[in-house]
Amino acid sequence: MIAERISARLGLSPAFLEKLARTASFRYKEHSIKKKGGGTRTIHHPARELKLVQGWLLQDVLNRLPVHPAATAYREGCSIKRNAELHVANNYLLRVDFQDFFPSLKGRDVEAVLVANRQNLSEGGITMQDITFIRRIVCRHDSLTIGAPTSPQLSNAIMFNLDRTWSERAGALEVTYTRYADDLYFSTNRPNVLKDLLGDLRSYLNANVHPLLRINDKKTAFGSRKRRRLAAGLVLTSDRRVSIGRQRKRVLKTLVMKLKRRYLSPDEVASLRGWISYLHSVEPTFVLSLERKYAINFALGSTWGIEERG
Repeated sequence: MIAERISARLGLSPAFLEKLARTASFRYKEHSIKKKGGGTRTIHHPARELKLVQGWLLQDVLNRLPVHPAATAYREGCSIKRNAELHVANNYLLRVDFQDFFPSLKGRDVEAVLVANRQNLSEGGITMQDITFIRRIVCRHDSLTIGAPTSPQLSNAIMFNLDRTWSERAGALEVTYTRYADDLYFSTNRPNVLKDLLGDLRSYLNANVHPLLRINDKKTAFGSRKRRRLAAGLVLTSDRRVSIGRQRKRVLKTLVMKLKRRYLSPDEVASLRGWISYLHSVEPTFVLSLERKYAINFALGSTWGIEERG
């Protein structure tokens, strides 16, 4: 039994684990964080003891669930940049966004993927009692939630059949398909293909209720080399490179100039550090150009050689 293994490993009594599963939905703290593109995102952080059990389940059970190669988020060796690179050579791009992605993935979806893979999740498999216990531990009000450490892996596993289906359908049309969390990306060098593909995707989603997903039309967009193409916030340039975009570069250059002159507040310096860390992974050549122009060492872990105000 999964609960018995957790009890032996973590030193939590079976009675406490049963209570934890029964009351898991009420053991979260809600936080709001600002999105880079504006607006806020609500995060639900599990309480310490719930997060501890979720972490054990992730490492010892859920990491054995299958994830399709087209999934480019929440996987070792994959990244936002890798997702963009898979589309940069194609002229036409379609981005499809889902409404309320994590809350749309329900306990029944978690149960279905566990049942389908039950023989591979533990030596000798797992029981329906185990599956019910896991469902209660990983869900908040019977849905996945942003903030639980188990949600990313479970979301990728739940989306496996969709990823497989659309990877195959796209390939037959000479279209590249990837999914980065709740965003689907289709790209091709064939004109007039992606519009029909979007219609087919709508029909597919309307006919499937596991998981029950709906397209967010406000964030669904077509792009081409003649128009701006965005992949998970990165710009696919007309000369087939991946970039953060000219506007962001201008803003960052201004911030670095203010840093050099010691005009930035501690909060602004912290924000700039986050951007520089991000740039090291997605566009390191731009970091080098900033270093040369402003004579600052932006190596990871560096103090930048500038005394921060405050």
